Amino acid sequence: MRKYYPVIVVAFGILLIVVGVCYGVFFVGLPGPDDSPTEAARVSMHASISFGGVCVGALFFLVGIAVSAVRLFSRKQRQQA
Repeated sequence: MRKYYPVIVVAFGILLIVVGVCYGVFFVGLPGPDDSPTEAARVSMHASISFGGVCVGALFFLVGIAVSAVRLFSRKQRQQA
C-alpha cells in the first residue's frame, strides 16, 4: 500500500484542482457591470476560496509527482548497483 501513496497524492491533487475550478464556476461566475460593494465582496471571497483550493491541489499534485520521480530514479540506481 505504501508504494501507492504518491499516486493517491497526485489523484487527490487533481481532485482538489477540479473541485476548486468547479467551485469558482458555480459560486463566483463573472461579476456584473454594476455590482454593489456587498456583491463585489462576496464574489471576491468566493474567488479567494476557489483560488486557494486550486493552489493546494496544484501543490499536492506537484509533491506527488516529485516523490514519484525520486522513488523511480532511486529504484533504478539500486538496480544498477
